[in-house]
Amino acid sequence: MMLFAAAVAAQDAPASRGEAQAVIERARGEAAEIERRYEQAQRECAGRVLVNPCLERARSERDEQVRAVRQREVAARDTLRRLDAEDRAAARSRRAAEREAEAAAGAGAAPKVGQQPAAGKAPAERGRVPAPPREADDKQQQAAARKAEAERRAAELAAEQAQRAAERQARAAQAPAEIERYEERQRAAAARAEEKARIAEENRKRRERRAEERAAAKAKTPADGSGGK
Repeated sequence: MMLFAAAVAAQDAPASRGEAQAVIERARGEAAEIERRYEQAQRECAGRVLVNPCLERARSERDEQVRAVRQREVAARDTLRRLDAEDRAAARSRRAAEREAEAAAGAGAAPKVGQQPAAGKAPAERGRVPAPPREADDKQQQAAARKAEAERRAAELAAEQAQRAAERQARAAQAPAEIERYEERQRAAAARAEEKARIAEENRKRRERRAEERAAAKAKTPADGSGGK
């Protein structure tokens, strides 16, 4: 079982969403298999002379395997959170680029039909649409890009912090129940082991009494079978 835990822990973190989902699904099956092996080990320990050391060894191996599986599952969930954050950032960048394109298109549009040219300008100037300052547009676009990037990073950081806080709260809420279930299983296993030990001790004493009774009956019977006459 130690080799099983080492093999689980040695695998790399998933790199894609599909791999992460597959790792999470496998982790559930591995956790169930670990519990099944642990229960089998408990039953085997109950039939041994030194029950408590055997149970302690099985419990230690089970805990090590569970930690390895949980490490893989946490890495997979971290991958999913990272990919979600990247998708949100890409969506925000697309929306920002679309807004900038719309703003640039609106700034360079020609006057509408029927619109009067500005007064005080020469006829040639009134018929010409002034070009927007290129340098000013570039600076505005750069500022908008920097702002969008800052907002993306802030939103991503806030989402990750909220996700981690939610997971911590979920683990904290789940921990007492898991501990209670684990202790209940331990108490049940200890009770079964004690019951088996008690039955084995009673059987041993019964056999000893029968052996003593047979020995006593044999001692009372004369060797020649004459019945004492």
